[in-house]
Amino acid sequence: MQALLRLFAEIALHRRGPQDVPASPAILALTLAVYVALGVAALAPSASGPAEVVGEVVLDLALVVFGFGGLLIVLGRRHRLQQTLAALFGTGALLTALSLPFLWLAAAPAPGDEPTTAVLFSSIVLLTLLCASLLVTGHVLRCALDWPYAGGVLAAALYFAASVLIFGWLFPQGGA
Repeated sequence: MQALLRLFAEIALHRRGPQDVPASPAILALTLAVYVALGVAALAPSASGPAEVVGEVVLDLALVVFGFGGLLIVLGRRHRLQQTLAALFGTGALLTALSLPFLWLAAAPAPGDEPTTAVLFSSIVLLTLLCASLLVTGHVLRCALDWPYAGGVLAAALYFAASVLIFGWLFPQGGA
């Protein structure tokens, strides 16, 4: 388990790529399970209830699998699907785990109308982690699709923009 965690940290740091993830259904299932569990933990403080959390997690999974999986299939990289999804879920889980304390702090009710220094700090950290997530996803896509780094980051940014629109449409009062 520790070796797998180290692998995803190295992918996030751009030292390795999805091709270094063993092509294993068990690893894909494990990364998916951890990704889902951490997604639930991240959404719980700001969601209006369990149904919204489940809906947002399911939508997120569908967007990742069909968005990035579809891209790999359309571009003739089906053989890289399992490793790429495991890399996306593994690095996504890692970044989500790093964001949890800041998400919980930002969701905590403020005593007055003014945001606290802790909430402002949390917002800056979360914005930084969002940027890191786009770069990590871009790196994974670059390796999986044999694209230039800028192309992978652009695809990650377009995916993010599309997912924000879809979440805003389906979950108008909050959304992920």
